[in-house]
Amino acid sequence: MTLYRARIDPPWDLDAWRTAARAGLRAGLWPEDIDWDGDAQGSLLAAPDLATAEAVHAAPEVPAALFELAGAVLCHREPQRHALLYRIAFRIAQGERHLLARVTDPDVRRAAELAKAVGRDTHKMKAFVRFREVPGEAEAFIAWFEPDHHILDRVAPFFARRFAGMRWAILTPYRSVAWDGHGLCFGPGAQRADAPADDAREELWRTYYANIFNPARLNPRMMRQEMPQKYWKHLPETQLLPGLIRDAGARVRDMAEREAQPPRRRARAPADDSAPPSASVPENG
Repeated sequence: MTLYRARIDPPWDLDAWRTAARAGLRAGLWPEDIDWDGDAQGSLLAAPDLATAEAVHAAPEVPAALFELAGAVLCHREPQRHALLYRIAFRIAQGERHLLARVTDPDVRRAAELAKAVGRDTHKMKAFVRFREVPGEAEAFIAWFEPDHHILDRVAPFFARRFAGMRWAILTPYRSVAWDGHGLCFGPGAQRADAPADDAREELWRTYYANIFNPARLNPRMMRQEMPQKYWKHLPETQLLPGLIRDAGARVRDMAEREAQPPRRRARAPADDSAPPSASVPENG
């Protein structure tokens, strides 16, 4: 059997992977017959391109749930993710129609782990991106972020909806995206120095965070789990954390020592125009 080479460019692109996977399934190629080179690492084998494989079958039916799963898995940096997804698609095409429902299956479990990691990274990006104003430009903002996975294309529409009224750009080491108020434009990666280090809004972030910080609910372990320290250097409010954590105990004790003031009883209003109950009423008024 001829070994074919599949190139997915960019490696997180769902349409590119779907086209390649369909070609492989139509050609009847087993998972081991395809060398997936989605991360452009280069192959030592001079293999023909998968697109040239001759189709011998009609395009198989694959559940939409697989493509939903693949959209997340492809954003992961795991080098074997393309092959993993094709193996799942191949097994489904071979008759395992309910494979995705078998959560204990090694392939399905591994794909779910990758998708979960991408989902977690996506959540962190939505929470921890901070835009800073570009010096000398009105209403123009830039943010720097270092995602664990290739999630920028996946998350950019969220920021386009949320900040539709301003011009902004998000820079990452592997890719960048800009919004001009009408559409998204993707470009190459950048460096941290390409984004502003701070701006006049830094103090607003710090003031806001200091006011919403609740020392009584402080749990440093959970806080670091929800807001890993790798993000701290890009968040203005985290500059306050050492002091807030240090003073949390004293602030909690101060809150506990304050005695709650019982509510004051209000006198019942008289039912008519007569004098209040405490007044004396003449008998022959």
